[in-house]
Amino acid sequence: MASRPSRRGLVDPGSPSAEAFRSLRLALQLRVGSERQPAVLITSAEPGAGKSTVAGNFALVSALAHARVLLIDADLRRPVQHEIFGLSRSPGLVEMLALGGRLDQFVQSASPELDVLTAGRDVARTGDISSSSRMGALLNEASESYDVVVVDSAPVLATADVEGIASHGGVEIVFVADRSSRSRAVVKAVRRLELVEAKIAGIVLNREGQQDAYGY
Repeated sequence: MASRPSRRGLVDPGSPSAEAFRSLRLALQLRVGSERQPAVLITSAEPGAGKSTVAGNFALVSALAHARVLLIDADLRRPVQHEIFGLSRSPGLVEMLALGGRLDQFVQSASPELDVLTAGRDVARTGDISSSSRMGALLNEASESYDVVVVDSAPVLATADVEGIASHGGVEIVFVADRSSRSRAVVKAVRRLELVEAKIAGIVLNREGQQDAYGY
């Protein structure tokens, strides 16, 4: 049974940090105009930059704008969205891709406008899951059912999961960096994604509880 939402690491909706997430969403909307917004995949070059907290907050603030939002925890090695929102880890993404079924059978509600597809059970060979045709079908279903789809993925240099998800198309990538992020690692991660023609929307600087967005 799921515990009560902990809201660990989530921003106050009236704070300046929340406004930064609203600005990020607007910037992403302006990139595609009136077309359907691609899924937003949030990642980092290496662990420890705060990407999962940024993903959770971006999803939450987007939902506060009365958009119907789905947050997918696709960091299958170190999933934390179930902890942030106080939800059950399983069943989730892994079970849905393994067993099939409708998306609404696996998502959990974090607020009236925000659903979360948690990671699910531990599994080996996460790269195979991320690049599978079922993952592509899931992203398509999610984009048809929700106004905003946010994907929290593993760090680029830790696995090949981000390339696998980006290979399905319809995904824009936002990098998260903090003061400890090595510029060389960020450049290496960006170049690695450029090799698979991934769409990189920009970088979010996560610093002492504030998030500043910088587009390319």
